[in-house]
Amino acid sequence: MIITLLVALCSAVVTFALSIVLWRVGMRYRLYPKIRERDVHTRPTPRLGGIAMFIGVLAALGVASRIPFFHIVFAFQNQVLAVVLAAALIVTVGVLDDFFDLDWSTKLIAQVLAAGLLPLVGGLQIVSLPIGGLTVGSTWMSLAITIFGVVAVMNAINFIDGLDGLVAGVALIANGTFLVYTYLLQREISPQNYFSLAGVIAAILVLLAGAPLGGYGGRRSRV
Repeated sequence: MIITLLVALCSAVVTFALSIVLWRVGMRYRLYPKIRERDVHTRPTPRLGGIAMFIGVLAALGVASRIPFFHIVFAFQNQVLAVVLAAALIVTVGVLDDFFDLDWSTKLIAQVLAAGLLPLVGGLQIVSLPIGGLTVGSTWMSLAITIFGVVAVMNAINFIDGLDGLVAGVALIANGTFLVYTYLLQREISPQNYFSLAGVIAAILVLLAGAPLGGYGGRRSRV
């Protein structure tokens, strides 16, 4: 567990440091969007914190991949690649949206594509539902449920992205719950392996505040 805490700390430190750098760059070169009617802030604010969080998570995954304790998690490289590619696509679209205010349909298409990368590239998809142990028998149905679920979660987060720290707080609670769930499930399935890929990602985002709090700290510095 101490090793996992160190990996999570790496994510938090990298995210926080880059948030400050990106804020200064954004303010110096005026890399921030115009203030919208629905915004709660009154001063121009750079919105590049997502890049810092993404790089922070990449750094943590890179460190974890070098630790023998996590070798089973990174044995399936396509799964890790799928998660990274999907996240990279969402971060890219998010940055473009901040500057060019993309149409909702464009963002929805990007979300669907990102969600589709998980099962198509990494084979990550929902095969059962927490409803009496219901198993999804159809491959196409499994693909559709996976994409719908991922897109629904992304938009649920977007809907609450209005106040500083709100999304970070919700992400901490949600990922903390998911971390405990995946840990207990993994121990039941394979007592010798403490973490799956989902558990490692959740740990990176949560333990010692991880990327969300690192990003929030940077945002408090006007990122």
